[in-house]
Amino acid sequence: MGNERVAQRAARAVYGSIVALAVILVLDEANSEADEVIAAVVGSVIAATLAEQYAEYIGQVIREGRHLSRAELGLSFRDGAAGMLAALASLIPFVLVELGAIELPTAYDIAPWLGLGVIGAYSLLANRVAGLSRVPNVALTLAALAVGAALIVIKTITH
Repeated sequence: MGNERVAQRAARAVYGSIVALAVILVLDEANSEADEVIAAVVGSVIAATLAEQYAEYIGQVIREGRHLSRAELGLSFRDGAAGMLAALASLIPFVLVELGAIELPTAYDIAPWLGLGVIGAYSLLANRVAGLSRVPNVALTLAALAVGAALIVIKTITH
């Protein structure tokens, strides 16, 4: 898979992860149950992915002055689906709640860290593709993730 495909999937995964985390944080404040979180996050990530893909389609049609081929539409669909699946990683704890494996407050504590993990993994990948060696790559990724981690810690302490 070429860098363009990886880039599209990474962008959609990061964007979807941010949407998922925002929805989870709002639902945490509303004391929502696990099944409500799962439905709301899946719906929100699907809506955001479709909106982003349609906007990108419109942009491409205008830029290129033509409609996309079936093959191009198929690639876009697969990129969106792959990104969406990665974005839904933060739902794993809520599925575990539904299965009776963990308690709901624990799911709310774990979910943001999973989302941050997805974002961090794609940051490491992006930095590697950009040619950074291991130490600068990790340092830059950790610096970027520190802001998200600080927000999670503050929320956990004050909640």
